This record gives sequence, C-alpha cells and structure tokens, in this order.
Amino acid sequence: MEEKFNDILDKDEKIISVFKPVKRRYWRAGLAPFAIPLFWPHLIILLVITFFTLPFFYAKAYYNIYYAYTNKRLIVRKGIFGNNFASLEYKDITATSVKVGFLDKGCETGTLEFSSPSVHAGVPLRFNYISNPYENMKLIKEQIDSAIKK
Repeated sequence: MEEKFNDILDKDEKIISVFKPVKRRYWRAGLAPFAIPLFWPHLIILLVITFFTLPFFYAKAYYNIYYAYTNKRLIVRKGIFGNNFASLEYKDITATSVKVGFLDKGCETGTLEFSSPSVHAGVPLRFNYISNPYENMKLIKEQIDSAIKK
C-alpha cells in the first residue's frame, strides 16, 4: 500500500505505516441516513435516482482511500475519479483526538483527528474508521514527538 503515496513523498521521506478504513464500518456510515425515519418519505425517490449510482461511487471512494504517516507528516489519499492528497506536517499539529462513536463500538474502530489552524480553515485531518484507534494514536503521537524533537 505504500506505493499509493509515491507521487507526493519527498526524497528523504519514509512511510511508517498505512491504514485503510474498516470496510464494514465504512459501509455502515453510508447507510446510516436511510435508517432515520425522517428520511423515509424521501427514500423511494432516493432509491429510484441513486439505486445503481450510489453504491458504485461509494465503492470507488472506498477503493481510493488510504491514510499514512511518515517520518515528517500525516497524509490522506482519497477521491472518486482521481487521487486527492491532503497532508499535515507534524510541526503544525496543535491537537489530537480519538473519537469512538456508537457504530464504531460494534466494529471496534474509531476516528483519529489531528487539528491545525492552518489546515482547511481549521477542519481537522481525519483518519476515519481505523481499527485499534487508541493504539494507533499512541504510535502516531510517538512519531510526532520524535519528529518535533529533531
């Protein structure tokens, strides 16, 4: 999976680890709005319009999503028709958090968030639906701390 990031890595940059969202949790997130009774009157219209297209786009998006951390930064790769990359340098990270929601508990996943005021108007960089979120956050924080000390 490391080769998915070759296009944007610096010469002296090495990937430490690559993550992929847990497929079961990813699909539950896409189906959650249909379980809310508020959307049921519109469900027939939505199903007619999107019955064939929505699963295709959602599967394509899952195929292209990867998260990685290197010796210098965090990287998110995603997109439906192309590959879009977002990254955050360790020195710019101001806060980290782990979020485990109701749907995450059943799949043993969580979301890792990394905040910086300089990234996308304060919207945190997220590693969504990652297995073992607490352990992975510890490993990433160790890398952040060692990179900042250098």
